[in-house]
Amino acid sequence: MKKLMCLLLCLLMVFSLSACVGEDTPSKETGQNAAADTNKDELFHLNESAVFKDLKFTATEIKESNGTDFFVPDAGNVFVGVKFEIENISSETQNLSSLLMFSAYADDTKCEYSISAACAFENTLDGEISAGKKLVGWYAVEVPKDWKTLELEVQSTWLSNNPARFVFEK
Repeated sequence: MKKLMCLLLCLLMVFSLSACVGEDTPSKETGQNAAADTNKDELFHLNESAVFKDLKFTATEIKESNGTDFFVPDAGNVFVGVKFEIENISSETQNLSSLLMFSAYADDTKCEYSISAACAFENTLDGEISAGKKLVGWYAVEVPKDWKTLELEVQSTWLSNNPARFVFEK
């Protein structure tokens, strides 16, 4: 009986978690407040908006930095920051975490979010956004100086499995 109860509890947890994983597929904003359906392979670029059910992500600027007085990249590297405007298009407060919602690849090599790089840019993309409001900040990574392509995968929630892929060329 205990094994059966344990099995049922495990199944309930699996179904509950699978219900939380979003099928929130991004669409590309094509005009004034309009969005078109997109497929998983669609790429987003500078000044294009990825529209999810609750959030709209727009990359507005990209720049390199050699750091500040206390925070500098390792030898042969630079900091790269991508400025995003994130709009809460839902009727509820949304929470953002750059650690959980973003993944970065420089020339197809995974690179981690860098606290030192974030210090070289102004605001981060972490916090709470009230309904109808915006958050503007930077997602920053440390990459080799000779990087050519930076790809950011952006999810609407940390449990989502349908990211928007932003691609930037040097």
